Amino acid sequence: MAVAGPSADCAGSGRPPGARRGGIIAHGGLDGDDAMGATMIGTGVENVTVVRNGVPVLDDVTLGVADGELLVVLGPSGSGKSSLLRAMAGLDDVGSGRVLIKGRDVTALPPGKRRVAMVFQAAALIPFLDVSRNLGWGLRAQRLPETEVRARVSGRARQLRLGRLLSRRPGELSEGERGLVGVGRALVQVPDVFLLDEPLAGLDAARRTSVRQEIVGVVRSLGVPTLYVTHDQAEGLAIADRVALLHEGSVLQVGPPMDLYERPVDLVAAGFVGSPQIGLLPARLVSAGGQGGFVVGDRTLPMWQPVPPPLHGHVGRDVVLGLRAEDVTDAAGGHDPDAVALDGVVTDAEYTGRQYVVTVAVEAPPVTAPGSGPGAGRPTLHALLPPHTAVRPGTAMRVAVRASTAHVFDAATGRALWHPRDGEDVLSDPAPDRR
Repeated sequence: MAVAGPSADCAGSGRPPGARRGGIIAHGGLDGDDAMGATMIGTGVENVTVVRNGVPVLDDVTLGVADGELLVVLGPSGSGKSSLLRAMAGLDDVGSGRVLIKGRDVTALPPGKRRVAMVFQAAALIPFLDVSRNLGWGLRAQRLPETEVRARVSGRARQLRLGRLLSRRPGELSEGERGLVGVGRALVQVPDVFLLDEPLAGLDAARRTSVRQEIVGVVRSLGVPTLYVTHDQAEGLAIADRVALLHEGSVLQVGPPMDLYERPVDLVAAGFVGSPQIGLLPARLVSAGGQGGFVVGDRTLPMWQPVPPPLHGHVGRDVVLGLRAEDVTDAAGGHDPDAVALDGVVTDAEYTGRQYVVTVAVEAPPVTAPGSGPGAGRPTLHALLPPHTAVRPGTAMRVAVRASTAHVFDAATGRALWHPRDGEDVLSDPAPDRR
């Protein structure tokens, strides 16, 4: 194993067509447990549990990654992201389940027998070797011909722009440079799987963009399955073929990046994926004269259509509406006949150069559904406004929202009931329902 440093069902009442349990790679055809048996994981984990100090840090996790696929693993701190990679690498003991790499059951094998290339957030380089020899250390350990070692090292060093550092020792490098050498030491390998744990953490924003493009290029060119852990969801969504969202040691949702953003399985997923964070409103689903709507405080948001069949059982019940920032506008900016204006107060305004990200506390009761976060105070919505908008915290503001753009969640469970793009093919793999 080449190591770049030591480290520490779908929501609602039924599973959508084509959805699968446990984050299996294939889509379409079979469903449920039949799919689990018919779709073999070549590289990944099956029903893996890892316990640390008596507490499960991974709880019956099943997740597979295909050859040449870049699977990004997202989740809050303590969700099990790094533990997943350490279990794959053989650095953490697996209490139950199997670790598979290229179809081999490697659960009982030591790290050095697993043919993985791993990068940790803090790259531990060999202090008495210069950068060039650090890059080639793993290759030489495999007893590859020196000519091949030098060719691979020079090629990766050129791609990562490490040429000027090759003669330096780790003590002469900045934190970002050491991290970059750690990435290079993994990418010179041709392993059976890449395991990348926050590989770009020490780099500045501009350098992160170029290096992550190099990583994607290497994965594509070598066809190596890759698990990529990051806390930066923007980075993860930008490079992922699929995203696995972990929460409290379990896989909450797996799917293409757009699917996690547009069809989150519950309030936890909705709140984690997307920046700015999705805004939430407490509401009651109503129906009159064949038309549906949502009562929010003293206002009603009309759906301008009958209540969709998946929501029939929730008429007259409390729900939670989720609104992305791009779907919330300044009511003073124009008249939208389909929108309803809600009164609020600006609590925050961030200027990003091309726009203002404005947070507005609206006149409505707090949201207290499971997964919605702290329920104290008025609910907040976020809006993206033009850069020359005159707005400051403390000022009154009316925001315009439309029912047609709202994600609908069950107020009792937090599970998703309806999304604006429902009716199209569903691509996401919901995790097994453990609630």
